[in-house]
Amino acid sequence: MQKNLQTDTGIDLVNSQPLSYDYMASKYKDYKEGIVPIEKLNEKEKKEVETLKILEKLGYSLTETGTYFYKDVIVKAIEQLQEATLEENYRELIIAINNDYSQFYFDIARNNYDVGLKTFHSCINISFQTTSRVNKELQRKIGLDEYNMNYKQEALLIANHIIENQPRKEKESMKKKVISY
Repeated sequence: MQKNLQTDTGIDLVNSQPLSYDYMASKYKDYKEGIVPIEKLNEKEKKEVETLKILEKLGYSLTETGTYFYKDVIVKAIEQLQEATLEENYRELIIAINNDYSQFYFDIARNNYDVGLKTFHSCINISFQTTSRVNKELQRKIGLDEYNMNYKQEALLIANHIIENQPRKEKESMKKKVISY
């Protein structure tokens, strides 16, 4: 009899409790219901809300912790893309995102959530694999290929999409970031 790895490691338990791991789970719900207006959010929270809106439109479940972990990966990628000044910085970011055990992920998983890297990636992977991919037009705009993509590549494309679609005022103060594989 084959054991279910998710149940044995407690991934299902972790992945079913987004409110325990991310304050944005309730804040995003309040934002969607009109309880918290966008003007009341700080800049980081605005990036998080924008990222969650895109993930929700793409069919990610807002009841999974992995979606909120993934949101943090995308927000950190946005921040690093905005700070990157040299081609070398982009390559370093791509290398870091493609390495499951990089400092990029360690900072989010261990420092923000106090979970192990395997648990962190497992939760994201579950959310990624169970995404319903409902908005084909948005997928096309972002450049997502549902058949030949992993969540790491997708995170960079979503981050780039968010940067490119920022309001004009914010956009003028930074260079357009384009990532190619």
